[in-house]
Amino acid sequence: MITNNEKPELIPIDSGFSVLYKGKFLYSKRSPQKNILQLISSIIIQSETLVLCVSPVLGYGLKELLEKLPHNSFLLGLEADEELMNLSTSQIDKTILEDTRFLYLRTESINLLLSRLENFIKGKKIRRVVRIDFSGGAALNQAFYSQAFDFISQYISQIWINRLTLIQFGRNYARNFFKNYYSIVKTNSHFGSLIEKSVRKPIIVVGAGPSLDSSIAFIKEDRDRLFVLAVDAALSGLYPEIRPDAVVLLESQYWIQKAFIGIADLGIPIIADLTANPSLLATLNGDKAFFFTDYAAQDSLAGSFFSGLHKKNILPLRLEAMGSVGLSALAVAERLAFGGLPIFHTGLDFSWGCGFSHSKLSYQVKNLFSDLSKIKGLYSGESLFPEKLICEKGKDEASVFTSPNLKNYAELYKKFFAFKENFFDVGQSGLEINSKKINLNEAKKIIDDFYSSYEKSFFVNKNDDKINFIAFDYKNKEKEIKYFLTYEKEKLLKLKNIFTGKLNSSDEEIKELLLSMPYLYLHFPDYNSLSETILDKHFLSRVRIEIEYFLKTHLINENFIG
Repeated sequence: MITNNEKPELIPIDSGFSVLYKGKFLYSKRSPQKNILQLISSIIIQSETLVLCVSPVLGYGLKELLEKLPHNSFLLGLEADEELMNLSTSQIDKTILEDTRFLYLRTESINLLLSRLENFIKGKKIRRVVRIDFSGGAALNQAFYSQAFDFISQYISQIWINRLTLIQFGRNYARNFFKNYYSIVKTNSHFGSLIEKSVRKPIIVVGAGPSLDSSIAFIKEDRDRLFVLAVDAALSGLYPEIRPDAVVLLESQYWIQKAFIGIADLGIPIIADLTANPSLLATLNGDKAFFFTDYAAQDSLAGSFFSGLHKKNILPLRLEAMGSVGLSALAVAERLAFGGLPIFHTGLDFSWGCGFSHSKLSYQVKNLFSDLSKIKGLYSGESLFPEKLICEKGKDEASVFTSPNLKNYAELYKKFFAFKENFFDVGQSGLEINSKKINLNEAKKIIDDFYSSYEKSFFVNKNDDKINFIAFDYKNKEKEIKYFLTYEKEKLLKLKNIFTGKLNSSDEEIKELLLSMPYLYLHFPDYNSLSETILDKHFLSRVRIEIEYFLKTHLINENFIG
């Protein structure tokens, strides 16, 4: 009779061992190794593959899999059950456990799994994920393993999305990065740092999606009891009836300036990414605070470069790079919010509404109408049939249209915000993002309850209080920022003189200079990680062009360094 074992039990059989656990045999009672060995012998592992080895237990098949594994592919062993992990680590050959191509984890936390995975694959090139169930232990925590595979696949996919974004926009990000530091030096009295946990009233993050239209009346009615944090594209639709407390700006390209036509002089505080469009920031007359999204987080050289700035205390608040201004606004709101106070959001649809991709109040829709003429209709081409349009499940089971990019943003919402207890979705439409959906009456009750609980407390900002969420501290950092900018300019000039033959230098010195300036080549399509090809003449000829590009930014602004 099979008992419901609380601890896994090794069962000897003719061809090895099986395992009895929780009333189930985790391997065949006749030939425990046969199935997994047949599977491994039949599969083809492509290069640059991460193999998720689910519940390896006795390790049958791991040796064979490592033997046929391409040199640039890796194994991730995953076990959710602590008892099985204890048995497993005592039974699997130590040479397998110590193999640098194999990482074995015991966890039931997706966040911990992704954190360990990030460290494991840093500097490695992974294109795909393959899952192999090594034992019946996979069935004991089936939901977790399925979720783990989905999150790992999404994580790898996001790495490549980030890489493609870096190829397309990396040069622009880096240029804006330096230009915005020069802006701080020019007028540091208008720039400051965000003060975390400084907002002590409920926050509403306002995106520019179609669901904003149904939330406008709610925001107007409760305006004085809310801290309104709007994304850049939503400002023109809110003002003048609703004046946001702050606007979040992420976009690095010039076209975002359209969103501020006629409203650049309102004096509304701007919370901007350090890579945001510097020309627009120069025209906006409100106080400004920067944050920094780590757009090259997977690259060790870029990581070292930005960590150096962090140690000097001149890198702003660091946020996860998510590519969406709405998601960045949520991350900013979370940092500003005091003690887990309510954070509402609307207009984060990640989908198309009835005819429009944005709120009818947004500048994008206003532009559609302003361009309308006898020969140019409201809908044409891309605006009517966007490229790669797909139908997905929306809120309340309704079908909505979205795109791969928007769907990816929705997945990032699920990863970073869906589980937050104090986040509430008051948008009534859009793609299903597993958010905590509430109607507007429920939102009002949450706000009422908040104020009734804290109205006598000094912890809450009163309706007429001015909320100070920016610390104007760049004056104290001016010397360090100037030194950083001057040092980068001098390195560029030195490298230029070496390349033009005005200065002699060894290969090692050239390599050291290049490694300290990853922004020169991070956006090259063929750049992956540090290798000997960094001194290849074709690589260096392209770096030579980039030197002029970045040197121009420094030389134009060098008078402000003084």
